[in-house]
Amino acid sequence: MSLDKKPVKSKILKRCLIGIFLLCSAVSIINASLSNHKNREAGTSFGDYNQYSGLIHVHTKFSDGGGTFEEVGKISNDLGFHFVITGDHNTTKPYIENLPEYVGETLMVPGLEISTDKKKGHFLVIGDGEPLVPTDEISSDLVFEDAVEKDMMIFIAHPFHPREKLNWEDWDAGEFTGMELFNLDESWRGSINLTWLNRLLSAGVVRFFSDYPVNHLAKYPDKPMKKFDQLCQDRKIVGIGSTDAHSKIRLGDGYGLRFPDYTCLFNFVQTVIITRDPFNGEFEHDRQLLFNALRNGNAYVGFGGLENPRGFEFSATSDTDETAIMGEDLNFVKVAKLFVFVPDSEDVLVQIIKDGELFREYSNQKNFEISISESGVYRVQVFQHRKMLPFFNKRRYPWILSNPIYISSSQM
Repeated sequence: MSLDKKPVKSKILKRCLIGIFLLCSAVSIINASLSNHKNREAGTSFGDYNQYSGLIHVHTKFSDGGGTFEEVGKISNDLGFHFVITGDHNTTKPYIENLPEYVGETLMVPGLEISTDKKKGHFLVIGDGEPLVPTDEISSDLVFEDAVEKDMMIFIAHPFHPREKLNWEDWDAGEFTGMELFNLDESWRGSINLTWLNRLLSAGVVRFFSDYPVNHLAKYPDKPMKKFDQLCQDRKIVGIGSTDAHSKIRLGDGYGLRFPDYTCLFNFVQTVIITRDPFNGEFEHDRQLLFNALRNGNAYVGFGGLENPRGFEFSATSDTDETAIMGEDLNFVKVAKLFVFVPDSEDVLVQIIKDGELFREYSNQKNFEISISESGVYRVQVFQHRKMLPFFNKRRYPWILSNPIYISSSQM
C-alpha cells in the first residue's frame, strides 16, 4: 500500500515559508535597532548656502509605476524631502494634466525617461518646456536634439544596467548634462538573479530590510564612478542619484503587485542640491533654483538607509579669496584649500579623489581642511563601516558621493 506524500510535502513547505518569514522579521527588528537613521528637519543650511534633498527618477501611474503623482508627493512630503522629479516612460501626460506644483512642502516637477530606438539605453529629460517623446515619426535621436535645443537637461539613466537593452552605449551622443551615479533598479538587478521567483524574493528583501536597506542592496557603483571620473577630465559632467522607484512588481499578463512601497524605496538614495538663495514656496522661483543647481552640479548623492547624509559640505578657496562649491571652477596662484565637513556619524572613511585616483584618505575625521598646489578635478566620497548583523564583520557601504570642484592654477 502506497502512502500519499503530498500532505507531508505541504506541511514541510508551510513550515519553510513560516520559518523564512520569522527569520526575515527577526532580522528586520535587529536591523532597526542597529540603524542610526535620523530624520532631520528640512532645509539644512551652512554658511551662505542652503541644502535641499530630493528624489529623482520616480515612476507613477502615468507609465509603469504603482502610485499616482499625488501619492508620490504625499509620501515624499511625509519623509521630509524638498523636491521630487518624476521620470515616467515616453509620455507627455504629466505635462498636460493639471498636477499639483507642491504636495505639502514638497516641490513636484515632472520629468521623462526616454527609451532609445535601438534599445541602446535610456535617458532622462528634465527642464523647462514640454519635451518630445518617441513615436513612429519621431526618433529618440530627435527627442535628444530637441531637448538640447530647448536647453533642457539630459541625464544618462542606469548606464551600466545588467539588462543589455537598458545599458547605455552611445557615450559620443550630444552634450548631455550628466549621468546617474547610482540607480537603485540597476543596483539590485545587478546583485540578484532575476528569475520570476527571485523578483518576489528580492522585493521581500527590500521590504524586510527597509530600515537598513543600503547594506543589503547598495554597493559602491564602481563602473559608473570610473566612467564619471573619465568624462569629467574632458568637460563638466553632473552626477545624480536615482531611486528609479516603481513600487510595482510585474507578475505577467497585466498583473502587478504594489511592492515594495515607495516609503521603503525613497530612503535608499537621494540627491541633495546646494543653493545660494533659499526656496520661498513660489513654484517658478523654487523650480529654477532646483534646475540651476542640477545643471551646474551643485549637488551630491546621499544614501539614507543608515543615516541621513544632509549637512555634508565640500568647498574650496583660493589664495585670491575665491570660493567654489561642488560643480564650480576655482583658480589659484600658488595654493588652494579644500574644506570637508561630514555629518555626525561613527566609523566613517572619507576619501578625496583627484582625477579619478585616490588622493587622500581619512578615517573618522569629519571636519578638516587640506592645502593643495596641483590642478585637478577633486571630489569626495564617504563610506560607513557597519555590520549587517551583530555577529557579522563590518563592511564598507557608500554614504556620500560628491560632484567635483574643478581646480586650476594660473601658474600651470
